[in-house]
Amino acid sequence: MKKIASNAFIIAFLLVPLTIASLSAAPIISWENYEVKIRDGLITKTSAQAELPGILNDIRLVCAKYDFTGNQAWIFPLKGYGLKSIAPKGSDFQPDVVYGVSPIKGYNFFDGNRHGGHPAHDIFIRDKDQNSLDDQTHQPVEALAMVDSIVLSTYTTWQKGSKLRGGNYIWLYNPKSDQFFYYAHLDKVLAASGNFVKAGTVIGTVGRTGLLANKKSSPTHTHLMVLKYENGILKPFEYYPELKHVLP
Repeated sequence: MKKIASNAFIIAFLLVPLTIASLSAAPIISWENYEVKIRDGLITKTSAQAELPGILNDIRLVCAKYDFTGNQAWIFPLKGYGLKSIAPKGSDFQPDVVYGVSPIKGYNFFDGNRHGGHPAHDIFIRDKDQNSLDDQTHQPVEALAMVDSIVLSTYTTWQKGSKLRGGNYIWLYNPKSDQFFYYAHLDKVLAASGNFVKAGTVIGTVGRTGLLANKKSSPTHTHLMVLKYENGILKPFEYYPELKHVLP
């Protein structure tokens, strides 16, 4: 009996650290699973919308461990670039149109990979030979966190032939503004889910991954979308004005 009790105590002792760690990781894992289900059309829009508030509340608890009270000025998201690399006056931000390969009019986060609209800015780099390197520096172009954020999820295994529109991507979240940041078409993702990243931190490099971004007709760019949580949904946020202080 003493041996059985001793073994039970050892097992319980070993499980405690795992349980404590999982309390912090669980909300991030929940988001990862949730985001993939929406992306791949494995959940109805009604169910997805119903789940979002609970998932977000749990994520906020994780964020409470970190200091988001630093400099509130946004950082331009590509190192060495500025507003001239975006369409004039941010004219490509068109969340309410039919756009690209989707027949759906307007953007809805819960439409996943089939979504319509263009609720983002495409930020282009100097890459005439389409090798994902800057023509002047001959180096990868680093993507930077625009604000202090926690990394929610990433995708890093895109291959040619995949119909995934975003290619390699990363989702970030800032609890102070209740905003989500989505960087698509990356070559490499250099941050991991659960990481806390300060504004200006390198989170990836610009690439040509994604269904349309990989085609020769597409200049090399990052598709960068910001969504704000309001009334139970994620609404496209026009962030161009936030970047006006960052001049080339």
